[in-house]
Amino acid sequence: MPYEAERHGPRRLVGPGFHRRVQSAVLMVPPGCVTTYGDIAAALGSVRIARQVGFALAALPADAAVPWWRVVAAGGRLSTAPATARRQQRLLAAEGVAVRGTRVIDFQGRRFVFPGIVPEPS
Repeated sequence: MPYEAERHGPRRLVGPGFHRRVQSAVLMVPPGCVTTYGDIAAALGSVRIARQVGFALAALPADAAVPWWRVVAAGGRLSTAPATARRQQRLLAAEGVAVRGTRVIDFQGRRFVFPGIVPEPS
């Protein structure tokens, strides 16, 4: 698929080193907190690259020391893949984050917002 700025976001943000920048941002989220793909995208420079943030996390090796489970979709929704959502729920519960169904309970209270970023309402 050819690059389309409207669809894929700014090239300069998703070029070389992008996955490393996403991983660094996720490592900033403390245990017991969650953040969204959009929050990470905003911290990296554009809310329009939230989908690319998801792609970067999906590309993590299984043994990566990056707490991917702390990243949820808008409104505190867990992964849409059932097995991944169950694992995400277990890992969040181990950090004291309660989940009901596929949503983080008290999402706004648990939400980590990167310094200097105004979060999108959920």
